[in-house]
Amino acid sequence: MKIRPLPEIDLARIAPLPRDEKRRALEQMRMGHPPYSYSPVRGTISDVLNVQSDLIGPMPRTPWEKIQTTIRKRSHSDVEEQANLRVAEGLFNFVSEKAIVGRRHDIFPLQLGIGTKVVFWQPVILTVDERATIPFLDPRRAKRLTAQGRRFVFSMMHERIRAADPDFADVSLAIVQFALSEKGPRIPVLFSDTGVELFTFEELDQMVGETYEMWREVCEERTVEARRRGATGGGLF
Repeated sequence: MKIRPLPEIDLARIAPLPRDEKRRALEQMRMGHPPYSYSPVRGTISDVLNVQSDLIGPMPRTPWEKIQTTIRKRSHSDVEEQANLRVAEGLFNFVSEKAIVGRRHDIFPLQLGIGTKVVFWQPVILTVDERATIPFLDPRRAKRLTAQGRRFVFSMMHERIRAADPDFADVSLAIVQFALSEKGPRIPVLFSDTGVELFTFEELDQMVGETYEMWREVCEERTVEARRRGATGGGLF
């Protein structure tokens, strides 16, 4: 049976949990669906982060109005549009205030033992406070990364970026979350891995393997339940 991959943020939230809590969290994943997606802001992230082309050289920032128009076109509802605009505007303003500049840098997914590939980073290198920084964005308001979830993400980033390539041994890692304000742009909150005890690759591999084993069980149970309801719901009455 083919199962859908867990979104990265949910995998990071759930994988470090004890087995009983992990099971409950996965069952909630099975039952619920997010009210909207942040794919519109993700689709404009290079413009929001002021990512420059190495081939063309320095270019003026993409105007906020152009980013705003693109997000509106890509949104499927008013609620999705507003959620994406608030995140994008908060991050756009932050990048402008900090004079952040980025360049694209492709980073291959991290391959785990069970055949799962994960990506816990944006394919960019930003200059933040004169230091090379690779970010991961968590724009969610609910079911966002916990402290343990951030530890998981930082560990994944470290294994794929710093441990795998000596040229990036000193690069800074950042997780960007956003304040839970009710109106206006949501203010970015940056977390670094300074002082965070990272998981080993073996620990990450074990947690992800266990999580997907449980996820498969939960999905199979859902399939069995759906077939049972279909079998008992047939007939004329």
